[in-house]
Amino acid sequence: MDTDLQARVSELEDRARRFVLASEGADGWANFVQHKILEERDYLTELLTHVVADLHRNILGEVRALLDQALAQRIKGTHNPRDEYRIGDLVAKDGASFVARKDNPGPCPGEGWQLMARQGGRGIAGPRGERGKDAPVIEKWLVNRQDFTVRPIYSNGIFGPVLELQELFAPSQADGEAT
Repeated sequence: MDTDLQARVSELEDRARRFVLASEGADGWANFVQHKILEERDYLTELLTHVVADLHRNILGEVRALLDQALAQRIKGTHNPRDEYRIGDLVAKDGASFVARKDNPGPCPGEGWQLMARQGGRGIAGPRGERGKDAPVIEKWLVNRQDFTVRPIYSNGIFGPVLELQELFAPSQADGEAT
């Protein structure tokens, strides 16, 4: 049996044990009061569950918004000394990128800016490799006069793409003018 179902059956059995039959000398008021107490407990449990869940959602939403705002970095492009910058603004200058560490950070680079990345220098040259094979060249053309197409055949035996030439030989639209 499912654990949730077992828990519900156990709860119902516990409630049934609390009720006193009227034939055992207790009047209906005991059952009525016991029933109202259980209803009130259920209502308060459900209410608190909803309140806690709602608070949880609201707090998570606000925390996310605050974190997004706090961590937001705004890309401002190339640094301009006449512009005003705020904390988190990103700028580029002299092949490097900087983030403002505070509002009105002053000249860049400087105390108010944090270097994020800088273009590196040229590395040490590696060993020279062997000369590669020459690129294939067009040796001849496969011409199809009926379809007005040509296709190159390269020195390595591979066929190139078909070139459609029919438009080159079509009559012009305005008395001999090229289109």
